[in-house]
Amino acid sequence: MIMVNFSTVRSLALSSLLTTALLFPAAAAQAAQEVVITYGFLRHAIPVADLAEFAETGKQSPALGLLVGLSQQSPATLQMALTRTVPVNGLMMQGALQTREGETALTELGQIIHPNVEAERVPALRTALGNSALDGQVSLLEVMQNYPHDRMYVDGIKLMEAVARARPLIESVGDRLETVQSVLGALGF
Repeated sequence: MIMVNFSTVRSLALSSLLTTALLFPAAAAQAAQEVVITYGFLRHAIPVADLAEFAETGKQSPALGLLVGLSQQSPATLQMALTRTVPVNGLMMQGALQTREGETALTELGQIIHPNVEAERVPALRTALGNSALDGQVSLLEVMQNYPHDRMYVDGIKLMEAVARARPLIESVGDRLETVQSVLGALGF
């Protein structure tokens, strides 16, 4: 059985905030200049350039250093989260984002990650994800760099709620994955 440490999940949520900030800069004409992490009335802005430098060199600006400390994750783990790529088919990704299911997913994600203008939530995410996928892979930093607004807001409270809702699914998938691995092992795979 795969065990989930909820303290680690919480730390990963904070790490996700950092990663999200890096994923969603804007298109060449207008890119996100900063990621603004909100938690209730609290706000903390991190320049996207600081995130990119951290991802490349490990150097932490004062604004980023504060969040790295709060995340309870090693800087190397956060660096990896920002730069880890996921292979995708760019055309399929763009097509999927145009479907009803894609629209629903973008609407949900837009409650957590968004520009300051509510009507632009889905289009901004669609643009950032679609443009990031054109090279056949997506990373958090790349998404931030393709985010088509000056500021990308991340709602920390809603992110934590989403992580809490996802926890049972993650555990369920982990249990099923272990079962599949056991069966495959028994079959000699």
